Amino acid sequence: MNTNNNMSQDLPKTISNIVLYYIKKHYHNYLKEHQLSKIPDDEINNVVNSFYVEKEAELKKFIRNTMRKNFPDYDKNLAMKTGTEEIILEMFDDREFSVSRVSLEISNYQNGLKN
Repeated sequence: MNTNNNMSQDLPKTISNIVLYYIKKHYHNYLKEHQLSKIPDDEINNVVNSFYVEKEAELKKFIRNTMRKNFPDYDKNLAMKTGTEEIILEMFDDREFSVSRVSLEISNYQNGLKN
């Protein structure tokens, strides 16, 4: 029972790490594609918003597949699978919050690259 409790506490962090990995991968692809060294600060929010619209289904699939890869019992573990689906629903239900949060992460990441 304690394992379930730890899993439920770690699940949002695990999914957040999966999303950040995915976003950073596409961030670097975006920079390369547009021949930029960084996304201008005043454009980050628009880029992230369009990314969320265009890549929603792909991101959801990436989260699920990564969970399956990292947790072999994922499909049999109802608590983990249900928790993952709830987090995915919340992420895309409150798009404004998610876009804002990812935009901040990208901004911080870019600022960290300068140092």
